[in-house]
Amino acid sequence: MKKLFVFAVSAVLLINLISCQDSKEENTVVNDIELAIIDSLQIDHLGELYLIDLKEDRSEYLLYDVFTNDFLRVDPAGNILQQINRTGDGKDNYQSDYFMTVQYLESGDILIETFGMQFIYDGEFALKDKRQTPFSPVTNRIMGSTVNLPIGDMMFSHAFHTEDPREEFSESFYVDYPLLTSYKLDDFSVIAKEKLPRESQMVLNPGSYNFENPLAVYHNKELYINFTSSPEIYVYNFPSMELKRTIALNPGENYMQNLPSDPNENFGKFFNRLKYSTFEGFNFSNGYLLTWYKGGAPKEEVDALPRNVVGQPEFLALEKKYKKTYYQVFDGDKKIWEGEKDIKLTSCRNVLYSKLKEGEKADEVEKDFETFYFYGVNID
Repeated sequence: MKKLFVFAVSAVLLINLISCQDSKEENTVVNDIELAIIDSLQIDHLGELYLIDLKEDRSEYLLYDVFTNDFLRVDPAGNILQQINRTGDGKDNYQSDYFMTVQYLESGDILIETFGMQFIYDGEFALKDKRQTPFSPVTNRIMGSTVNLPIGDMMFSHAFHTEDPREEFSESFYVDYPLLTSYKLDDFSVIAKEKLPRESQMVLNPGSYNFENPLAVYHNKELYINFTSSPEIYVYNFPSMELKRTIALNPGENYMQNLPSDPNENFGKFFNRLKYSTFEGFNFSNGYLLTWYKGGAPKEEVDALPRNVVGQPEFLALEKKYKKTYYQVFDGDKKIWEGEKDIKLTSCRNVLYSKLKEGEKADEVEKDFETFYFYGVNID
């Protein structure tokens, strides 16, 4: 009888435990989330401004006008503190018509990196130093690549080391070459170099991908990296570049896994961009991790297109139908929501922003000034 009583109590406890786990599981999944405007930056300027960087305390924003090649330093009230062009030749210029990355340093200086050179300016764009860099960042973007991230007096970079044999880099690209680098900004001394994670798509399926820029966010003294073509976020200790854990993003049915382009196919990369998905950003808001990716068009519909219709109506129709933006929200490492939102966010340091409100289209908005809307994640 006593054994029967113990068995009955154990059964009740087990049922309650399972019930609590099921309840907890249910409570971690939400039906919808709100991407809410929590602040804005309105600037009395008409052009085509891009937010390049901001100071960690948000006391100053750095913007770039692609029409005039001007940098604008702006305060939180939208007042233009300085507008200056540093392109091309000239004593204080960065001797190029393009840059790769521009960032505020912890000291308040401004770092402009071109291929092979770094230019360090004071906070008012007076040139303090210029120097050759022993690193060649690996990227297929300019004017705002995410390939470099200053962290204190150090830098994370996705880079080839120019002292290494070029053949070694080419043969082991993405597989055996240590692209992930941390180094000291003052003397370029390398702290750590690591290969891409063996579970990443670029290692599992090596080849030429459309997007080679890692997305990197430094949060709570950890470095989070997403490789855009691989549906994971890798969390590293910095500056040792020791891999601590992996967050599996597990995107839904609208995600089409990116694969390398066929070098023998005409316009192959363009069709891959239509067919496959890539992660475009991630950051943290209200304690949650927010990620977003572009959907992909079904393979059979893309393959049915003639190979000479890039940019033509048939191609654009599939792009409009399928290349929508899908967001994910994670509580810790657990996904609690995924869905489509009619807005394209961008991430910079510790902010999420867009130049549009949700549902607005760029060609439908008349403006007498430029506005950046800062967003946050709300969950009821």
